[in-house]
Amino acid sequence: MARKIKKFQPVQIEVEEPNEVFRDYKCPISKAIVHAIDYGITHKKKKVDFAKIIVHHVSVITLSIDSREFSELLDEQMNILVEFEEYETCALLMKLKDKLNEKVTKKARVVV
Repeated sequence: MARKIKKFQPVQIEVEEPNEVFRDYKCPISKAIVHAIDYGITHKKKKVDFAKIIVHHVSVITLSIDSREFSELLDEQMNILVEFEEYETCALLMKLKDKLNEKVTKKARVVV
């Protein structure tokens, strides 16, 4: 029996002011970034939406990640995830870093 793959859903955050997002929702944003990168790598996506910010119950701002930013963003999320003791997500982050490093190594071998 085939396993049903769950599609990644961006985190939805409702705020009164857009500047509240990164101040008050650091942990959910960091986790969403890691899970979005996981989805992007697994499904070979060039761009992944990781959050929908709803401001004043009206405006929707969609935050996205380009695949060229995956490695750098993973590095940036580690400290935040450790600070909030999100060790399972840290483990996923490390696996994703390994996958990205593996891709770079394979490309380097092809070029040489």
